[in-house]
Amino acid sequence: MKRYLLLLAAFLLASCANKSMTRYDELAPTLEKKGFEATIATVKKKQKDLYGSNSEFLYYFDLGVLHHYNRNFDESIKAFEKAEKINDDLYTKSVTNEAAAILTNDNIRPYRARPFELLTLYEFQILNYLAKMDLDGALVEVKRSQIAMNRLYQKDSDKVNDNGFLRYLSALVYDLDDEKDDAAIAYYKAIKAYDESKMGVPNEVFEFVTESLRRMDREDDIRALKKKELASTPKATAVQELGQEIIVIGYAGHSPILGEMYLSGTFVSGGVMNLYYKDGETGQRNSFTLVAPPVAGAGSNTFHIGFALPEVRKHPSRVTHFEVSMDGKTRIKPEKVMDVDSELRRNMEDEKTSTITRTAVRVTLRTIAAQKAKSATNTGNGLFDLVKNIGVDLAQGQLEKADLRVGLFLPNSFYMTRIPVEPGSHSVSVAAQGSYGETVGVYNFDKIPVKKGQKVFVIVPAIK
Repeated sequence: MKRYLLLLAAFLLASCANKSMTRYDELAPTLEKKGFEATIATVKKKQKDLYGSNSEFLYYFDLGVLHHYNRNFDESIKAFEKAEKINDDLYTKSVTNEAAAILTNDNIRPYRARPFELLTLYEFQILNYLAKMDLDGALVEVKRSQIAMNRLYQKDSDKVNDNGFLRYLSALVYDLDDEKDDAAIAYYKAIKAYDESKMGVPNEVFEFVTESLRRMDREDDIRALKKKELASTPKATAVQELGQEIIVIGYAGHSPILGEMYLSGTFVSGGVMNLYYKDGETGQRNSFTLVAPPVAGAGSNTFHIGFALPEVRKHPSRVTHFEVSMDGKTRIKPEKVMDVDSELRRNMEDEKTSTITRTAVRVTLRTIAAQKAKSATNTGNGLFDLVKNIGVDLAQGQLEKADLRVGLFLPNSFYMTRIPVEPGSHSVSVAAQGSYGETVGVYNFDKIPVKKGQKVFVIVPAIK
């Protein structure tokens, strides 16, 4: 009996491990009503309660994003450096050291950055340094990002873990440092990465890539991209001839969050598992069949299983695009250069089969263990054994919690435009707009000094 009570207590304690929804429910209203500064303070104050030791990466990642939006670039850099170190340490740690997840749920495991989160970290770091006019710092982050992308390809060679915007930013930094060969390679890879994504190649990006490759006498690279060649590149040429520009980076809307999708069905060890679920966005009932790996102790029995998995829940966003006014005259529509929604959905799809298989095996193992526990603790007292067996089943059922951890403060989309300017003082007004063209917010930047040969970055965080 004592052993049973200890097992039940362990189950119930572990079932409380999911902090993800608590974190979102606490921080989202703070961001909406009080802004970045207050949200940073809340994250720091409630680190232990909202993140805990298993979500350390997300704690520093979220802080890095918030500090970036608040233009605390030095603080953002420090936070992202800590997040990167945590991720590197976890990369070298064997997954076998996380065996507790086999008995409980994936929330027990230290959180490893999703591929798009890690690449986004480097994008923010590069932009932090560029906003500070620190080219050397930006170059260091570019080189680190290359190592990260190579590592991702070695780990998941059958999946696409590339990022067009990160490649484009890297090319821009190489170009600034006059590293022409590295810049040309990065520009070429940026177009290839955009082609592999669902959003395609932004027109302005292709114009600047075309101008750059032509300037570097890399016409063969342009033809190898198999795109309709541009007859002229007026904006990119103007930037090159003038030598200075203002680059507007806009963050629009709020990235998706993760909710729970409940699956149920049958599991036949060494055979198949047939699962049913309700699509959270369409409401339709769907089913699919996967191979079920052998499970020790399962024999030829068929198990009914039920468990929750993470699914993407689109966050309602009021901001969908931007309009930029330069010196009260020129009106420009920045183009989308990264779609976080698509990145998260692609990542979830890549992990879907392995996550389902791992979870189904875990639930089956616990079901077997629960049946053995009930048999081993039977007392012969029918009523007591009934209550006890119901308790074991409830504890076992409560144990499985979907891992809903994800960065909370990313935008839904990144936008970018490059504006050639004369040296001097310039004013930029950025209107954050909704899907019907309505103005949601206006961000004014007055008297921006631009020296000869400078590239000045204007950060617009419309996370609404």
